Amino acid sequence: MTRQRKGALASALLLIGMSTAALALEADVVDVKLSAPAEKVKTALTEVLTEGGYEVRWQNDTTLETNYREESGGLDSLYYCCWGVIKSKVQATVTPGAEQTTHLRLQVLAQGKRTIFESFAPVQTPVPENAENQLRLIKNKLKIVNHPYTTVSFFGMK
Repeated sequence: MTRQRKGALASALLLIGMSTAALALEADVVDVKLSAPAEKVKTALTEVLTEGGYEVRWQNDTTLETNYREESGGLDSLYYCCWGVIKSKVQATVTPGAEQTTHLRLQVLAQGKRTIFESFAPVQTPVPENAENQLRLIKNKLKIVNHPYTTVSFFGMK
């Protein structure tokens, strides 16, 4: 192949790579009303996120924000920055409601990359970290269960 053809091919590949638009992903958000006092919801939310590897910071009485999950320095940071990983962080708002209810808005933001040559970009949140699963864990901590399963109900015994 001549130099001109190689140059034209490289230019074409570069233009094609730059012209592809990134897919806009919607944020992973859960917006619910829980039948529990706000302080219990805050405690459960903090425990669930801490157990999940997040460093929890309350900005004020109602707003929570975390750093990216389980990122550390040393050799681990080399792994995290170079090979295919997904990192996530959480933002939450807990608003007290009337009669022992609480409004919870939970948003999980995930970024990922596949190779050393890519930079982090928004990706779909993996199931263990997604907002729906986090809500399920919070409800378990609060002992708010929509459909409690027992041995009797699971096997249809009377």
